[in-house]
Amino acid sequence: MSEFTRDGGALTRRDLLRLTGGGLGLALAGSMMPWRAVLAAPATAANTLLVGTNLNNIRTLDPGRTIEVTGMMMEHVMYDTLVTFEGEDLRTPKPHIATSWRVSADGLLYTLAIREDVRFISGNVLSAADVKWSLERVLNLKANTLFLLEGVEDVIAVNPRTVALRLKAPNPSLIPILSHPGLGILDSKFLMEKGGDASPGANTRDQAEPVLNARSAGTGSFVLTSYIPAQELVLERNPNYWRGPARLQRIVVRHVPEPVAQALQVVRGDLDLATSIGQDQVATLRRAVNVDVRTSPAATTFYVLMNNNPDVGGPFANPKVQQAVRYALDYEGIMAIAGPGAVRLAGVIPTLFPGSLPSSEAIKTDRTKARDLVREVGEVRGKISYGSDQVSWGIPMALLAQKIQNDLAQVGIQLQLDGLPIVTAIQGYRGGRNQVGVWGWAADYPDPSDFLVYAPGRVVGRRAGWLPSASPVAQQLATLADQAESEIDPRKRIALLQDFERRLGQVGPYAPLFQPAVPYGSRSNVEGVSYHSVWMVDFYPIRKT
Repeated sequence: MSEFTRDGGALTRRDLLRLTGGGLGLALAGSMMPWRAVLAAPATAANTLLVGTNLNNIRTLDPGRTIEVTGMMMEHVMYDTLVTFEGEDLRTPKPHIATSWRVSADGLLYTLAIREDVRFISGNVLSAADVKWSLERVLNLKANTLFLLEGVEDVIAVNPRTVALRLKAPNPSLIPILSHPGLGILDSKFLMEKGGDASPGANTRDQAEPVLNARSAGTGSFVLTSYIPAQELVLERNPNYWRGPARLQRIVVRHVPEPVAQALQVVRGDLDLATSIGQDQVATLRRAVNVDVRTSPAATTFYVLMNNNPDVGGPFANPKVQQAVRYALDYEGIMAIAGPGAVRLAGVIPTLFPGSLPSSEAIKTDRTKARDLVREVGEVRGKISYGSDQVSWGIPMALLAQKIQNDLAQVGIQLQLDGLPIVTAIQGYRGGRNQVGVWGWAADYPDPSDFLVYAPGRVVGRRAGWLPSASPVAQQLATLADQAESEIDPRKRIALLQDFERRLGQVGPYAPLFQPAVPYGSRSNVEGVSYHSVWMVDFYPIRKT
């Protein structure tokens, strides 16, 4: 359910994921900065990590209401989830609060054993009752995390050390979904004393959010001690953490939204870790002294959307025009914009997940075929929409839109640039009002089923004006997506996902582009940093030498 941006008025994973602003002017200025000439500031304390990121991306620190990426990064270390993933891995769920799990043969009942040696920061012992309360609160808040537990019919505390989830229909994605920081386990006794509510009326009665914005109530490796919105957030080590205390005593997260500013500050030593540097800063930053720069593959699909509703899409609702667009794009040039580490996509599922197609199957640029298709249709004109101030994974969306405009002009398709500030542009996209758009979808949880949103009638399908009723082929594809989502046999599931992708590539109103890589940098004395596509950086294993 995440397209770089998320529902809501603030900057969220759906609204401005990796929005760092500044545009090409600042990026160019950053590339000209004399990095070697910058004097390093005195080393920060060995037990404190100074982090630069965009704190505007935090709407709340209440896990039950959080889908924003920066909020999830904080909550990942404040609240433990039932399962987790290590490092950059997106394929292998690991036990966490749940030590093990088993699934019934029909895929409708998940039973999880709960760890015994876990205490909340209050001193309360975590039990199955806390798990039940935390998950039922998500179900009953009816907040933007609700989609994570879609299809969960009942949460049962079988005994103090066992919890069971009963589903309405099989959902093999459930275990990966349970790693989402929005499903972190809360201290139910403490929060109920503060007005927390998990009952069916929680959406109107729950009063826990202000409490959770001021202090954490989890079992995590760090505890929230201070938060000033759009300025600074401070985490302190939990000395009684069940996995053992973290290496660092304190995490100080500062609001540094500009990628150039983050890059400069990490060179100077004002920051230990820059989470969002621009692609244009990577090469020069790598020449800086005492700085390490890395890129991490991101479970995100960049793509061109063409509206399949003739009333909105006009000529772009024509399958021949959609195919012409796919043939017209200069994918080699687009990959140059995507930057180091980006991967060309043959479908909509990132290559990090099972069920994705190999890049070798991606459509090739063929402008002769594109021109022939355009001649069959006649004049093709329209507008391309995008966030004019959006920089996603270090990639300026305005630059990408200009490239697409130029590529299509080579085959006779004339597009007018229709860039708007992202807070405005995203509303047109969500409302299905884009004739043509350049957007992306970022994984909410580590599983390929999150990318079935491109099917007719699902989230992206609706935004493309594409419903199952559009045609018999669309109905077949919608059914295929449902089958892939519920198939519990892993081999059959992969086959269904790949079948879905291949058919989508032939008849869908999309042109898949690439899977990006996120660039980030740290001082060379910072060790243990890795970047996860869902929750960004895990602070627990980091240490400074």
